[in-house]
Amino acid sequence: MKYFAYGEKMCTAQLYNIVPNALCLGVVKAMGYKLFFHNKGSHDPSGKCNIMPVQDPACEIFGVLYEISPSDRYLLDKDQCLGYQNQEITLKVFPNLEDQLMTPMKGVFAFTYIADKDNIFEDLVPYHWYKELIISGAKEHQLPAEYIHHLEQFSSTQDPNVQRANKQKRYLESLLL
Repeated sequence: MKYFAYGEKMCTAQLYNIVPNALCLGVVKAMGYKLFFHNKGSHDPSGKCNIMPVQDPACEIFGVLYEISPSDRYLLDKDQCLGYQNQEITLKVFPNLEDQLMTPMKGVFAFTYIADKDNIFEDLVPYHWYKELIISGAKEHQLPAEYIHHLEQFSSTQDPNVQRANKQKRYLESLLL
């Protein structure tokens, strides 16, 4: 099964913590979608990533395509709160660059998770550490520089839970070693 990661699961270590046998297939893009940080977190009240279809087909989001075993799918469903705060969609993604594991210029269908409409709040912003985790995953997989710059332009805020913020900061630092 192909899974399209566009948020914190772009970071390989984040996904492997949930699905250790996942295989990274490469960088892909989905056209006609836009990224938001308006999905209310399940463990904190900050904004988490969400994508929504838009009328402009020139809009595109980038992410990482992974292959996961159907028997491991439930692990990801549980982590993403499928049926509670999130729902699954299938979309067509296209390789950004010619990749040895994907046929150039041909799209493939992949599943991903989006926020349930009752979990979308337009006034949310991500915590600094969450935004940095997403940027770290984007850099790890060498998403286009313009897209990384786009991610960096989103506003973020300090996590009021200092213990959680410090724990996440240490985690991010460990990824960069």
